[in-house]
Amino acid sequence: MKRIILLIIWVGFIFYSAFIAPDGSGSYLSDLLTMNEPDPGLLAMFSLLGVWPAVFCILLLRSDQGSVPAWPFVLGSFALGAFSLLPYFILNRKVERANRIPEKVQRLLSSKVLAVILMLLTIVLMVYGLVAREPGVYEKAFLESNFVHVMTIDFAVLTVLSIIALRDRDQVSGLAGILPIIGPLIVTMKKQQTIQEDYHA
Repeated sequence: MKRIILLIIWVGFIFYSAFIAPDGSGSYLSDLLTMNEPDPGLLAMFSLLGVWPAVFCILLLRSDQGSVPAWPFVLGSFALGAFSLLPYFILNRKVERANRIPEKVQRLLSSKVLAVILMLLTIVLMVYGLVAREPGVYEKAFLESNFVHVMTIDFAVLTVLSIIALRDRDQVSGLAGILPIIGPLIVTMKKQQTIQEDYHA
């Protein structure tokens, strides 16, 4: 049932982005890519969408033992966000097999230092976007720009997928990861600390 719902969301997201979302373009994307004085709120959201794939590297690649390799979908998420990750959640099934990810990469992804760096970066971007933003600019862009509109929804979908990943991979129920990026990082840090304590006990 979960896979059917995610399939509907994936197809619906593609259809919505192509045919229902605002079809305007404006200069928002080019301003962000060229750093031509973009609105801080837009810049923060755009940058956070670059942090999300790194978080999914931690969530999905510490233990890549499913029926479908996670790494191609995670790699694709750096460019396509949830459009790339949703198919993984739809296709993957739990199986008994060896971890596909090399041990050195596993250690890096389980590193507390990496999690803290991503968390601090996220906090800085969120504060910057909220404090320095020009009132009304993001709202206007959301209503008239396809890029900004889809980018914003993509961020929300990635947040939902992180909650699913925490439930499936770390057996964390409820909405422990509902705080975007920061929540999943805190949960995985606690999980890793518990594993290390049990190992040394």
